[in-house]
Amino acid sequence: MIIKFRNYSDGVHHFDLSKSSAELDLGDPFIKDVLLRCKMDKSHHQIYISCDLSVEASLECDRCTADFSKTLKNHFENLYLFDRDENREEEVGVYHLSPDADKIDLRNDVSEYARLTIPMKVLCSDDCKGLCTHCGKNLNEGSCDCKNEEDLGVWEPLRKLKDNLNKKT
Repeated sequence: MIIKFRNYSDGVHHFDLSKSSAELDLGDPFIKDVLLRCKMDKSHHQIYISCDLSVEASLECDRCTADFSKTLKNHFENLYLFDRDENREEEVGVYHLSPDADKIDLRNDVSEYARLTIPMKVLCSDDCKGLCTHCGKNLNEGSCDCKNEEDLGVWEPLRKLKDNLNKKT
């Protein structure tokens, strides 16, 4: 995803970029196209770019193991300063361009920010009920006939111990 900024006059410009996730080598879990909606503010000394990234991913729920697709979104901003010394140490989101440069390659930023959209805990929905711990039935599709742990009396010895400790105080 390359922006040829020499084609633009100084000022604010809006544009959309699109490229397939395969062309960007994103791999799993990304599918379809990566869409980038950008706002570029160009001046004689610098270029400020603000981008909204949108990409579809094929995911598996961590609770119920159901496969689902979800559009993931992220936002990033970069500042490009025209500088004769291109080898300066870069800060996050601040880059130095040669005054002779005519384009900006956003490929690495798009790849990095797309990967950052993947949630640490992947859920098909916020109220996903998960799987029954006994029979493995997806509880989002209905309840199962398994007995509750409390009905099995697993916690009964601890309840007795607690009651005994409470009586002594």
